Amino acid sequence: MSVDVIIIDDDPASIFLYQTVVKKSELARASLVFSNGQDALNYLDTRNHQDKLCLLLMDINVLPLSAWELLDQINLRPFADCISAIIISSSIDAIDRKKAKAFKQVIHCLEKPVDVKELQDKLKSLGRAFPERI
Repeated sequence: MSVDVIIIDDDPASIFLYQTVVKKSELARASLVFSNGQDALNYLDTRNHQDKLCLLLMDINVLPLSAWELLDQINLRPFADCISAIIISSSIDAIDRKKAKAFKQVIHCLEKPVDVKELQDKLKSLGRAFPERI
């Protein structure tokens, strides 16, 4: 089984950091980048999900479709069980953490500025869980 990593963020510096960490983690050869949730959803709707997990690294506030709205839409799709998400945002507060727990796809929350070691460790642990990478 292979894992695709999709970064959803509108900050170029954050995107560069996440791409670098993903590449070093060897979880995936490359990552796809979208600056908003709507473009990511459009891609997910056309993606072949058979035997392919997808990890979303996403900021909460990427308009026109926020992370919460994107996850709501994903849960309406047949591929919902193939998606996992790490929420990354400067606005992680108690309300956002509670929202995150309501989505089965959310496996972790990180606050900006991102602790690179924490993100690396999370991706490495996912890599051990999904050892068959392409």
